[in-house]
Amino acid sequence: MRSLFAGAATADKRALLEILPQLIEQACDPEIEWVEDPQRADSRTYRGHAGVRESFEGWLEGFDEYSFEIEDVVDCGDNVLVISNEQARGGASGAAIRSRNYIVMTLRDGKLLRYREFYDELAAREAAGG
Repeated sequence: MRSLFAGAATADKRALLEILPQLIEQACDPEIEWVEDPQRADSRTYRGHAGVRESFEGWLEGFDEYSFEIEDVVDCGDNVLVISNEQARGGASGAAIRSRNYIVMTLRDGKLLRYREFYDELAAREAAGG
């Protein structure tokens, strides 16, 4: 899991957008389901490589700067729980933003089949089954 995110975590926003199609192709199953946190007002579920790209591009659109780092990866049997930290600077406000995120991933044949993001650790751990 760490290697899956390695290229994206070290890229700045512009570089991330440039390598995004290649990362999605390499890391995601064509039938991927990408579920944004249900607590987000604009939460959606996306499907397929085009959906993942749409979600990423929409999220990054509001930031002048964006990066993240993986804090921990927890094997939960059928799922993997990834704990990450995001840092960003708002495009309109210039405000610095930091958040801890929890991602529950399900893999198929070494590729990401289902991605579910959470801002609540307990909800993520329950969803992961661990």
